[in-house]
Amino acid sequence: KQEEVFCCTYENARTFSEGLACVKQNGKWGYINTKGEAIIPRKFEEAENFSEGLARVKQNGKWGYINTKGEVVIPCVYDWSRNDSGEFSEGLACVKQNGRYGFINTEGEKVVPCIYDEGNAFAEGHALVKQHQKYGFVNAKGEEVIPCIYTYAYPFSEGLALVWQNGR
Repeated sequence: KQEEVFCCTYENARTFSEGLACVKQNGKWGYINTKGEAIIPRKFEEAENFSEGLARVKQNGKWGYINTKGEVVIPCVYDWSRNDSGEFSEGLACVKQNGRYGFINTEGEKVVPCIYDEGNAFAEGHALVKQHQKYGFVNAKGEEVIPCIYTYAYPFSEGLALVWQNGR
């Protein structure tokens, strides 16, 4: 038999990740534990799930990252971050600054400079990037290991990546 664990009092909520769920009440986001107890106060404009110990949050119109204690560990300076809702994957997250995409590590250091038109999550050691209307891949060191020459591409899966070039 299923039972309601705590009252449905939130305007919005996300699924639990790493023991916490972000919830919205009175227009602000915060985090609760599986008992429904407020762990991180509702003070964010937007909030996402935790991944690799960090969650993407928005304050003053910019995005950054907090830890599970609610401490801002990567300042809210990014316009928008991507990578499956801004989550960290393989220790890196895609971020957008000044209209360009790059990647930061969990300490907030730019590992791949913000020079790309688009960026995607790391998968199997590679991230799909777009530059000058073409797709390619970078590694975790920021090296363009597969040049941006493809019309379109998908991220790596089981050691392979699907790409299009010259209509094929």
